[in-house]
Parts: sequence; C-alpha cells; structure tokens
Amino acid sequence: MPKGKKRSKGKGKGKAKGKGTRGKGKNRGKKAVLVGADGDTKKLFKAYDRNCALMNSQMSPGLKKLLRAAAEENRIVTKLILESVPVEKEGDLPVLFEPLMASLRQERYKHVKDIHVWDYPLSYEDVASLALFLEKSVYPVRLLELLDCLLDAQTIPRLAKTFYGCERLTTLVLDYNEFGDEGCKILCNGLENNVSLLSLSLCYCNLGIPSGSCLGHIISTTAVRELFLDGNELECEGTIELIKLCVDQADIEAYEREEEAKKKEEEKALLEKVRKSSSTSGIETAVSGSDMDQTDAISLTGGGKKKNKKGKGKRKKKKKAPPSPPPVGPWLHKLHLADNGIDGYSKGGTFAPVICMRLFKKLLMNSKCLVELDVEDNCIGELGGREVLEGLTRRKEAKLGGCKARTTHKMTPDTFKAIVSKRRERGEEKKERKERRAKRRRNNGPLTQ
Repeated sequence: MPKGKKRSKGKGKGKAKGKGTRGKGKNRGKKAVLVGADGDTKKLFKAYDRNCALMNSQMSPGLKKLLRAAAEENRIVTKLILESVPVEKEGDLPVLFEPLMASLRQERYKHVKDIHVWDYPLSYEDVASLALFLEKSVYPVRLLELLDCLLDAQTIPRLAKTFYGCERLTTLVLDYNEFGDEGCKILCNGLENNVSLLSLSLCYCNLGIPSGSCLGHIISTTAVRELFLDGNELECEGTIELIKLCVDQADIEAYEREEEAKKKEEEKALLEKVRKSSSTSGIETAVSGSDMDQTDAISLTGGGKKKNKKGKGKRKKKKKAPPSPPPVGPWLHKLHLADNGIDGYSKGGTFAPVICMRLFKKLLMNSKCLVELDVEDNCIGELGGREVLEGLTRRKEAKLGGCKARTTHKMTPDTFKAIVSKRRERGEEKKERKERRAKRRRNNGPLTQ
C-alpha cells in the first residue's frame, strides 16, 4: 500500500443490522424487522461455532456478536463482515475464512446479500471456496468487498471465472490488492459477458497504462457505470484509452439531441404557418401550399377523431412492470481517478494533461448521465483546469444536469475559484428545487388514493 494513504474500510463497518420492511394494510408505516424462517440465523450461528471448533479457528468477534444478537431476536442477517484478528498470545487461535463458508453452505443460508472481508490474507483455497459459493444461483449475493486480502495474479483467475455470466452481483470492491496489470487483464476477461455488475472499485491495485485499454473495453461492452480507480498509475495515456469510447458516445448523443431540437423547431414553425393559413383562407389552402399530406395537417391542427371518454367506474390498478435490465454500453455515471499520475511528467510530455482534459471537457459538456468526476491529486495545470471549467460551463448551458467535479488546487486561484463556484451554484439550485418540492407538498396536503 502506498505510504501516506489512508485506508478506507467502506461504509457499513461495525455491527450490521437487519433491514426493515414496510408493511401493508394496518401495519403500514410501522417499523418492521426481517423475521427469520424457522430460526435460520440460529442454525447458522450454531454451525459456525461447530465448524470453528472442528477447524481450530476462533469465531470472528464482530460476526459472533452480530449472529448471536440476531439469533436471539430471530432476525435475518443480510450483511456479513469478516476481519482478521491478530494473534497476541501463544495459545490463541486465528480467525479462519473456511468455517464461515462451510456454515453458509451446510445450512443453505439464502439471505446473505453483502459479503465484506477486510485485512484477511485469502489463500487460493479460500478464493476457490468463495467462488464456488458465489456460483450457486441459490445465494443472491449482490455486493462483494475484499479489502487488502493479498489477491495476486495467481488467485484472481479463479475469482474471475465467477463473474462470467453472473446475473446477481452488482458491486465489486477489490481495493488495496496489488495484482497489477496482469491481474486486471484477467479480471476484465472474466467480466466480458457480465450483464449485472454496475460498480467496480480497483483503488490502489498497482494498475498502469495497459490497464486503461482493458477497463475502457469493459466500460463500453458491459453494464458497468461506476468506476473507482484512485491511487493507481494510469497516467495520461491510460486515461485517454479508458474514456475515449465514452467520449465518442457522448458526442453522438449530443449530435442526436441537436438534430432533434432542429426537427422540433421546424415542426413548430410549420405549425405556426398552418395556423395562420387556416385563420385566413382555411385548412385546404395551407395543405396545398405545403409539403404535408392531409393527415399531417389534421394532426397538427388538432383535428380528426376525438378520443373516447372513459366511462365512470372503478379504476383498475395498473400492474408495475418489472425493472428493465441495466443498459450495456459506454455510459459512465461516476469516474474517480484521483492520484493517477495525470501530469506533464509522463510519457506524453507537457501537453499530455491538456489533451486528456480536453476529452474530459467533451465528456462533461455532452454526457447526460455523468454525475461525478474526480481528478484530484493530478497536476493538470492551469490549461487543464480551464478545459474542465469550460466543460462545466457548457454543460450548464446545455441543461444536462449537475455533475460533481473535483480537481487539484494547483492552478491559478481565479480558475480554481470559478470551478468551485460552478459546484456551489449547482448545489444551490438543487437546494432550491428541494425547497420548492417541499413547499408544494405542504400546500397540496397528503396524497390520497
């Protein structure tokens, strides 16, 4: 791990609690708990205790406390956190990973959704056991977080096979595992046909320039829309390879929006012409003097058959359609590239960060889905800061929505203040919209069905 960097354990560290559910009918609005079926959590706790005794391991203190409390209250545990415990005395047993996996498989505990492993050195056998667990469709695991688990290019291939065609996992966090470019390439090969993963975090994984093209291909051919790559060495060349396909897609979408706006303006002008002609000489003159056919003129002037009014009666409740699968393509929502060596000292020379920031400018001014961009701790310079500022300005003019942008302060104070002011303006607009919505709700009163 690089010196001077603080390790982030992610959200949710500590005691995990079962999620509440909103009840129906009379209990609607009351706080509810997830009740375990036939004491599933109690069985899991007993199995974990038994397997730890058989495999000469001690129970993880945090996990033991969580499972015991949930078993007493007959609650379902959906998040499991396993941490290594240092062996202080000579007779103390270590915390092992296999007893937990064996307990989950033996009891077929189908409620776990989030698995967190922190500061635990996973061996190849541990990774294989975890992969076999994830490959079973019975277990709906949606988040996998392996922080500082000493994963390398030898253990990554077994884990990567799990993601091939996986339809449940949506978030993968492999921070502080220095598997390098070779491991990143193997991981990307495993994610080739994945259609469910939305968020990928590879911070401080010793990634270099070759990883930029691999990750750029994954962004463009899968549903991944959130990418966190802080603390690597992609530099300008790797960053350009990473985002160039996303920039091309954003340019295409901007061109399509312009064409659609022109078409609407033409239709609006034609409608005004038809109205003026119909007010003076009737609709027939307007139709004969234009290139439209009769059906287009009738539709523009509001003629034709009237819609049948719905009869009074009980309204049928519309069934909610199932959520559509996430789109596959080069659409980035969040991109974090802090401390990645994007500066003028790399291979591209002095103008490399300017070229890189020009691509980010196009992404900011044309991408409608981008909501976060972080390039902090990169010496992009004054010219690079100007490119980011212009992208934010053009984005606001195009009314594409807000985007949180974070850059380094190593530029002239005027440019940095202008970038910060853009963020503040967006925050104030968001706050005003929330206040207007709250005021509208207060004035309209509670909604009745």
